[in-house]
Amino acid sequence: MLDKDLNIYNDLDLFMEIFNSISDLVFFIKIDNENIFRYLFINKQAKKYIHLKESPIGKTIYEIMPKNVADLITKQYKEAINKKTCVTYEDNLVKWYTNLEEFPYSSSEFKHFETKVTPILNNNSECTHIIAIVRDITDRKLAEQALKESEEKYRLIADNMTDLISIIDTNGFIKYVSPSYEFVLGYPIDTYIGKSILDFVYFDEVENIKEKFFDLIKNKNVATVEFRHKHVNGNWVWVEAKASAVLDEHKNVSHVLMLARDITKRKLLEKKLKHMAYHDTLTGLPNRRLFKANLLQALNEKERLGQDICVMFMDIDKFKIVNDTLGHDIGDELLCQFSQRVKECLRKNDILARFGGDEFCALLLISERENAENIAKRILKALQDKWLIGEYEFFTTSSIGIAFYENGLDDDTLIKNADIALYKAKEKGRNNYKIFYNSIK
Repeated sequence: MLDKDLNIYNDLDLFMEIFNSISDLVFFIKIDNENIFRYLFINKQAKKYIHLKESPIGKTIYEIMPKNVADLITKQYKEAINKKTCVTYEDNLVKWYTNLEEFPYSSSEFKHFETKVTPILNNNSECTHIIAIVRDITDRKLAEQALKESEEKYRLIADNMTDLISIIDTNGFIKYVSPSYEFVLGYPIDTYIGKSILDFVYFDEVENIKEKFFDLIKNKNVATVEFRHKHVNGNWVWVEAKASAVLDEHKNVSHVLMLARDITKRKLLEKKLKHMAYHDTLTGLPNRRLFKANLLQALNEKERLGQDICVMFMDIDKFKIVNDTLGHDIGDELLCQFSQRVKECLRKNDILARFGGDEFCALLLISERENAENIAKRILKALQDKWLIGEYEFFTTSSIGIAFYENGLDDDTLIKNADIALYKAKEKGRNNYKIFYNSIK
């Protein structure tokens, strides 16, 4: 069973370099029955940080971590599972020990961590896996503490940190930036002084940052936000910023301290993971989950769109014979070329998805039902052309089931009706299409 779970992440081999180049600690965890958490992947930085000397794959949290840390992590994971959304924690005074003994809480070597726990849900909205990204924020905490104790000490630390540190007045104008700004973003430090922080924010995000900044001033609190910061070369760098209102002796906001760091690699990773969650890895097409999301959106907006909704379910006639006789590599390439031919027959806004195996589904918004039939005929004709794959030349055909939206139908029923029509088309002799009517059930 564990091997099967690991296969889920085979495609992540392409992105392993990204995982292992991130300075954060990255953990992939599988949830067994009764909320037992087992590690499927731990990146190099995490292995180094917790002094792992053997493979953690398949082991539980309690087999890897000290009990008090395992208890804390388990509690966090369960909260994320219950909320079904990403949860962020700041863990105070935690230290990893090589011998994994209980932590001596009086130690001056304690570390501060920020943990983002993201649950991964299946089609039934059940949490099956967890991604946890742990960041050492000790430097940030030290900087905050130093600011309270002494401006001089703060500047000494700030000038030697890789994180981006800035002081902003209550009108949003920059009074100070750390030397790391020039290293990370390319602009000389003098470029920032006296400028509005909004001058460096991606235009689509200016209003959001402006609103959060002045809410922070008004409420005298702390805000965390992610946004794109302009780089001197014209690109945009994703940063995660934590801004804190600093009060004077009269409890009025004197300025805002902002600590930020470059999270571009993390954003790239999140984008890749999101794409993988909603796309077929072989063909690059949307998968069943993304197809259903688009179908639900179309159903919800049907009245506004003023168009009919059509679902086409199709497969490759006798695909199993090709796969078994010519090999899986040829079968995989046939699936890729099949999807490309079908896409070329569809319109720009039509959606083609791979449901699994040789099953594909298309979503069309049409003004006349005759248009769907014309598209189906075009697809069938294109698929009759000879396939040239490797050293093989052969012919295949396809069968298509068509279902149109009727009052009260939900997404599952509409897909099911198209599937029924597909099998009726096969009974009719393959290489044709069939439209679903209640009489053919």
